[in-house]
Amino acid sequence: MKIKLLLILFCFVAFLNAKSQSATEFLDRLSSQFPIQKIHLHTDRENYVAGQTVWFKAYFSTDYLPDTMSTSLHTELIEASTLRVIKKYSHPIFFGAATGSIDIADSTHTGYYLLRSYTSEMAAANNEFAFKQYFFVFGKEKETVAMPKQENISLDFFPEGGNLINDLSTTVAFKGYTTNGMPVNIKGNIYNQKGVKITTISSVHDGMGMFDITPAAGEQYYALLDGRTEHYSLPAAIDKGIVLTVIPHPQGSFFEIKQKTGDEAFNASYMIGQMQHHVVFKKNFSGNNASIEGVVNTAALHSGIMQITVFNKNGVPLAERLCFVNNKEYIQPISLLTDTINFSAGAKNKFSILLKDTVQGQLSVAITDSEMDINTVRQQNIITSLLLSSDLKGYVHNAAWYFSSDEDSVKNSLDLLMMTNGWRRFKWTDNTKILPVVKKQDPFITLNGSAFLKGTKKTFADKQLLLMINSITNKKARSNHFLQTDKEGKFRIDSLVLFDKNRLLFTDVRGKKSQYIDIELNADSITSFAKLPLQNLQRVSMPAYRIPAIWKMDYDAIVKANGLLLDEVKVKIIKKTPMQIVDENYTTGMFSGDAVKAVDLVNSDEASTYMNIFDYLQTRVNGLTVTSDGLDYGLIYRQGPSISSMGNIPMTIFLDEVETDAAVVATIPANQIALLKIYSSFVGGWGNAAGGAIAIYTKKGADYVSSTSLANIKVYNGYSITKEFYAPDYKISADGLAADNRTTLDWRPTIFVSNINPRIPISFYNNSRSKSFKVIVEGMTNTGKLIWVEKIIAQ
Repeated sequence: MKIKLLLILFCFVAFLNAKSQSATEFLDRLSSQFPIQKIHLHTDRENYVAGQTVWFKAYFSTDYLPDTMSTSLHTELIEASTLRVIKKYSHPIFFGAATGSIDIADSTHTGYYLLRSYTSEMAAANNEFAFKQYFFVFGKEKETVAMPKQENISLDFFPEGGNLINDLSTTVAFKGYTTNGMPVNIKGNIYNQKGVKITTISSVHDGMGMFDITPAAGEQYYALLDGRTEHYSLPAAIDKGIVLTVIPHPQGSFFEIKQKTGDEAFNASYMIGQMQHHVVFKKNFSGNNASIEGVVNTAALHSGIMQITVFNKNGVPLAERLCFVNNKEYIQPISLLTDTINFSAGAKNKFSILLKDTVQGQLSVAITDSEMDINTVRQQNIITSLLLSSDLKGYVHNAAWYFSSDEDSVKNSLDLLMMTNGWRRFKWTDNTKILPVVKKQDPFITLNGSAFLKGTKKTFADKQLLLMINSITNKKARSNHFLQTDKEGKFRIDSLVLFDKNRLLFTDVRGKKSQYIDIELNADSITSFAKLPLQNLQRVSMPAYRIPAIWKMDYDAIVKANGLLLDEVKVKIIKKTPMQIVDENYTTGMFSGDAVKAVDLVNSDEASTYMNIFDYLQTRVNGLTVTSDGLDYGLIYRQGPSISSMGNIPMTIFLDEVETDAAVVATIPANQIALLKIYSSFVGGWGNAAGGAIAIYTKKGADYVSSTSLANIKVYNGYSITKEFYAPDYKISADGLAADNRTTLDWRPTIFVSNINPRIPISFYNNSRSKSFKVIVEGMTNTGKLIWVEKIIAQ
């Protein structure tokens, strides 16, 4: 009999363990298939004047370490009051970071705007936890809209653990906010349906507060705020369930579970805590007690949001609660040392960034005129983004305040935030579903498509293609790539990093056997990802506050400067020849200037009848001998007889100023060549190119327009261009100082650190008016520690 009881007990424990493992296995699947990515954008400021530029550095984190799984960052500029997307940007990610710039048009209206950033992987997983930063822009004034006499207030209630249970005392958190999305402090009372006052409520921080209530069966409750007539209904209570209470404790979190005994389906069997889809603790409960108490020790955990869930014996979740763990292990010690501070116009300032211990990582620095800020202290930083906001769906107002002090009032308010902001990275009901695997997206820019014989649907199968890429905006940005089509004529190339507009030229490479082709490109990797929805974003409109007069002065100056017309100036110039224009447009450095012979093929079509440029050269250049064996061409050029014991020395060939083989050039149709330059010797070649050199340039930009060839040409928009931040050097010249009203005095987005107790010197020149500087330093070490310091330096 005793053995039978032990066997039953063993099976029961095994059953409980199996159920608890189902939750942990589900989380394991989530962590492997849906790794949590987090993003922070360090922007140079939190408010701007229309016509200025937003500078940003993006940091990426997964599992508390720098994230290097993604290669493309997508950023949207959104009007916060209407959720209208104004413009979209894409930037490449290198070494777990990205830099970018966003120009705010001078026609932008005054109001709040939103930057939303996410990776291709986050979009593929439909991850709503993208980075979000609201910022204010002063610009054109909107038409005035009549404001209601009394602003509407919304009031939401959040029973701790999830539900109100009849006859069980429950703590209910609440949050009040206005129609513009901003929190509003409230005061009022809770009543039952008979109008009997139950308790008084009053917010303690940013519209949030809490109260205790013991619901009675069949009763309904509502709130009535002082000075208002609206009734705000509390959630209806249910008969069955449990109440979970969690409060801060010196060792972590104290919890209490209250339940009605007798119904195992609604009794706590075990409780787990998870962070970033990883189980960080598990507690099993035995017996059928009306109250269960304990302490969750979080001293050894990473900092961040922890989700506590209580399950019944069948693995059904009964109650849930969020807690914030703040062990401060994420802090990388940092300090600022001011060396030379001078607020005179155009004066040079110096300070140093000091980091302690062995540090490997990267950081960014923004120095701005602090008098141009709305907020004395920034409302969002790298700590709040990666540890707090990135795990909460709702709008978190002034997130930095929750890390501003270790006072109990701040800690309690942070706990209120955990109770009132929505959180759902997943649903436990998905436990039984087969989750789709979100695969890693293609690296950087991936182009794929199909090749066909021109004018037909016959595939250009199992053949080699040459892809020539020429930037339309940057004449030095060129590259050539050989592609292989498969049996269906499909091709693919990945890991391209292209900026702005580019011309893609696809051509057959079989010399005289080359055929005319058509290319059909599929959607590429930086435009084909799923777009995140807008409906879950918080609409935020402008609150009423005073606009500094200096903002208006700056905006007027920007508008005036952009519309300024210069007086007529007459300039005498010497007209350049077409050859000189082509040479200036294509050649740089040692390749520019004189050559033995130069041939302009931009303004001539005499090469268009030849298969490649070598066939053309045989008839065009005296003294040049061209030999060929398939695509293996050889070029011998001499102005006189050769007496070298080595015999004739072949010419050195440059394609777009890069030394290359004749076989590569032979694949390019002759009518795609813009310029030829021949040198009897060339210092840029090995041994000064004793056999002579030839520089061959492929057509780019508008020169493609009139081309007809075996090639197929496409225009492709690549990554967004990041502007270079300009900071004047008044040591060289004081020109322009009188009109220097820069708000951002210095912006250094990419500083790499690898040293013991490193000291990083920073210097910059003041503008014509700043009397106080705000210095923001943010970054991340290779071990995941966060670098952050914010300091105002004033007279």
